[in-house]
Amino acid sequence: MARKMAKKAAKKSAPKKAPAKKKTAAKAAPVARPVRVSSPAGKTISASALLQAVADHAEMTRAEAKRFVENYIDVVRAHVLKGVKVKIGDLGMIMIRSRKARMGRNPATGEPVKIKASKKLAFRQSAMMKQAVAR
Repeated sequence: MARKMAKKAAKKSAPKKAPAKKKTAAKAAPVARPVRVSSPAGKTISASALLQAVADHAEMTRAEAKRFVENYIDVVRAHVLKGVKVKIGDLGMIMIRSRKARMGRNPATGEPVKIKASKKLAFRQSAMMKQAVAR
């Protein structure tokens, strides 16, 4: 019995062999293509036009792009509603901000007014986006 326990202890303390590494072909990083913006500055792009732009940029069908974008939005929405801050790449962060109840003043009469607690959807831009906008 003592021999069996000694063998087990020796096996546990013996260094294990590292698993053989598989050789994989080195993949080249995908070339970042510039995004083609078709709408003029100051105008609003429709959801349909945005989906088409995503499909064109990602070289996928419009149906695939629609499915991808809708699923992405659903996941972001679910996390934000749970109270999680969602960081979206170098764009920024989406979160819910809570404001406590407080006393305000009616500007016309000057009388105090109770303001209820509220929650707001908030977006905070990233430092990279802030620099890009400032240019």
